[in-house]
Amino acid sequence: NTPTGLPYGTTNLLYGVPKGETTVTGTAGCGTFLLEFGMLSRLTGDPTFEHAARRALKVLFESRSKIDLVGNHIDISRGEWIFREAGIGGNVDSYYEYLLKGGLCVDTTA
Repeated sequence: NTPTGLPYGTTNLLYGVPKGETTVTGTAGCGTFLLEFGMLSRLTGDPTFEHAARRALKVLFESRSKIDLVGNHIDISRGEWIFREAGIGGNVDSYYEYLLKGGLCVDTTA
């Protein structure tokens, strides 16, 4: 639960977000959960997981630049890019890959 809906980079499944965890996380860490969380929602019957993944994807998509690119690292508490560099290298390429996979494998009309 963050103000923006973007997830922390590290969360302990037993204890939650570690004390002192940074609010800066990579694009891939925020935008690649749709397939896994969508499947988890279907298997459990609980839509919460997919809704969280969709919300994070929407925030990232709406945060793109004037030329429709996303940065490399974002502050999840403010929704502001910390590293605005865009590219297809590590950390951003997975985001684009999962946009394609999510569009192909998950009902995107929901």
